[in-house]
Amino acid sequence: MKKIIGIIVLCQFFLGSAVFATNYPEVRGTWGGMATKLNPKGETKTGKAVFVINKQEGPLFSGEKLWFGKKSSVVKEAFSGVIGVDGTSLYFAEMEGFARGQFTSPQTMSIYYLESGKKRTAIYYQMERVRFAKGFVAIDKDGDQTIMRSEITTSYPLNAERIIREADANKDGKLSKKEWNSWKSDKG
Repeated sequence: MKKIIGIIVLCQFFLGSAVFATNYPEVRGTWGGMATKLNPKGETKTGKAVFVINKQEGPLFSGEKLWFGKKSSVVKEAFSGVIGVDGTSLYFAEMEGFARGQFTSPQTMSIYYLESGKKRTAIYYQMERVRFAKGFVAIDKDGDQTIMRSEITTSYPLNAERIIREADANKDGKLSKKEWNSWKSDKG
């Protein structure tokens, strides 16, 4: 009897761990948006910024932040991060400071960066997952360059498990055709 109870507890632990480990949102990809910076003199500056997250293992992720610095040169800075247990909180460690953020929707996030000391700085980022547009044009083979067929599609990187979780509106673990069509029309 003790062996059976032990096996049941062990199975629940491993199954619970597996479910817990797969519930982190997919953050890999390119996130673009605007950053508003407050410097030590109290002056604000707004500009474009990009976060490229190219590696994720469970809740841990890493990538590079890019923005335009002085003289319009692109500045790159590496970061490491972790997704909070709630699945919406984000924590970043950068070269000189730290940032905290959260998902504000499945495709947007807000990030708050703080740096202390003489260079004290506060930055607010409003980021959106960048969608990639793909185009295809087929031209007539007789050389008159008449377009016979063209297609433009928009997509963004998400894994299948996340899409299914998002689309399952009533959270019953079953994806109905109505839920799927509703989710697709919202993302349109």
